[in-house]
Amino acid sequence: MICNGVWIYVMLCLATDEVISSKVSWNLPASVAKSFLTSRHERSDPRCDEVEGYCEHNKQICMQHNENSREIRCSTSSCLPTQTCYLATPCPSHWQIGCTDDQCLSFPCSNGGSCHDLTGSYRCNCIPGWDEATSCSTDKNECLSVPCQNGGSCTDKWANFSCHCTKRFNGTTCEKDCRPGHADITFIVDSSSSQESDINRTIEFISKFVNKLPMGANDYQFSVITYGFTAQVLFDFNDFSSKPDILQALKQIHGIHSPTYTKVALSKAVELARNTTSGSRLTNASHYIILLYDGLSSDRHDAENYALSLNQLSAYHRPIRSIMTVAVGRSVDHSEMVMLSNKPELTFDLLHFDDIYNKILKDTAHKDCTDCMRHTDTDIIILQDININQTSVGYRSRQEAIRRVIEKVVRYNADAHIGLYSYTNNISQVFSLFWSNNTDKMVAAALQVDRKGNLTSNLSFALNQLRQKGFISSNGGRGSNRKIIVIVSDGKWLDFANIKREVTLLQQSHIEVVGVVAGQDCSYDNFVSVLFDPSHVYYVAENDFTSLESFAGMTSYYKCDNDIFIKRQ
Repeated sequence: MICNGVWIYVMLCLATDEVISSKVSWNLPASVAKSFLTSRHERSDPRCDEVEGYCEHNKQICMQHNENSREIRCSTSSCLPTQTCYLATPCPSHWQIGCTDDQCLSFPCSNGGSCHDLTGSYRCNCIPGWDEATSCSTDKNECLSVPCQNGGSCTDKWANFSCHCTKRFNGTTCEKDCRPGHADITFIVDSSSSQESDINRTIEFISKFVNKLPMGANDYQFSVITYGFTAQVLFDFNDFSSKPDILQALKQIHGIHSPTYTKVALSKAVELARNTTSGSRLTNASHYIILLYDGLSSDRHDAENYALSLNQLSAYHRPIRSIMTVAVGRSVDHSEMVMLSNKPELTFDLLHFDDIYNKILKDTAHKDCTDCMRHTDTDIIILQDININQTSVGYRSRQEAIRRVIEKVVRYNADAHIGLYSYTNNISQVFSLFWSNNTDKMVAAALQVDRKGNLTSNLSFALNQLRQKGFISSNGGRGSNRKIIVIVSDGKWLDFANIKREVTLLQQSHIEVVGVVAGQDCSYDNFVSVLFDPSHVYYVAENDFTSLESFAGMTSYYKCDNDIFIKRQ
């Protein structure tokens, strides 16, 4: 009973102290108050309200965990409008409030934000993701600053945003203009004796290029050099400002009886690129040479060495970004073209206009843009003639050529698939397109194929069978990708008309047909007579398989959006 009385007395005293202490208000300078106040956390610790001893020994911690009590106690404070009320002592038995000029002592910044006192106000520095305008209490909308440029739409994310760009633009904020441009292109035209009959095809190629590309000081500029024994500038970058004038000037190109000195023409193109009087934009634009010729230079050694010296320069000191070679003529040496271009993917032919055009677009757009996409899923079927009438030496040369085709294609483009069929009067599958992940296995199988007893071969029948079934999915075909048949034979066929008809039908079915000429018993002219273009015949000299690198380059190409130059908003 006495104990109960004592307990009641103690509780009454505590209550009385609480009433008295509620009237106490201390005014502390901000510097003093900050010495023991820390940033608050809007959460409660029951021990601060219920365990007096704990609170007395952990006042600083309890000040951080008694925000709700502070708001209640300070609701009737008499602080000046420029002051803020805070818990000087947070413990329940003798809590005290105080007034200070430091607005941060009310701990206004939520979610871990730090407070900076201003005159009669404060500023919150929030953890990323929280909004300073609401004292870090709500998620910040990063899209309010309109970060997406060029018509891009913004999606708000936690502490971040994402931009959905219109098709022409790319980048984090759609800041990268994906419109290609700023390139000086010099066409070098072989007008020597070997090209007289193909001049019109060359002019058509250049005209198509000029018509498709936008022209101007902030776009593409063109110059043309013709050459044979010497090199002549037909027009430089400054001469014409309109496409009709350029197209008219191209009509002046004509063939001349002369050798083909390619180094002189390359040197003249470099001179144009380095000279502002020609209209060159120097380092403000990329410079390209597009060399249209047959790869049969009279000064081959000098031309190759000169091109090599250009290609070995660092990108910063190189006057020409790329030398692109385009095969045109009645006979073509792809090996020299590869040596001048330095890369298989920079050798082309007139029939693959889109490949070189799209390569220029890709190279002259921002590297992060996706309007031009590389395609590598090419399917190749090698068609090997195995009739017994071929010489053993010639046959071995062609087997070695098949091996090099497989190795060079796989080395250049691992995504290309290769199949092998042999034929005489019938056709037989050696291995399908499914084998393409095993180079050694393919080469081993190819080298084991021997000649058969038939004296002749029916190439038109073999082509017909491949057109119907060679590239179907059950044989490993992959749909709408590039498809190529490579004929390896001595070329001594009898049914030329039927072969040409099948080649045409294959072309109409979007299947290209090329030929590999290897061995001294092989007829180059017969290949030229049945294929679509002489550039589709790859001549392999003895122990020199460089020309096949140009074929490997065919297996990888770019496709660009048709509206790449349209301003999209």
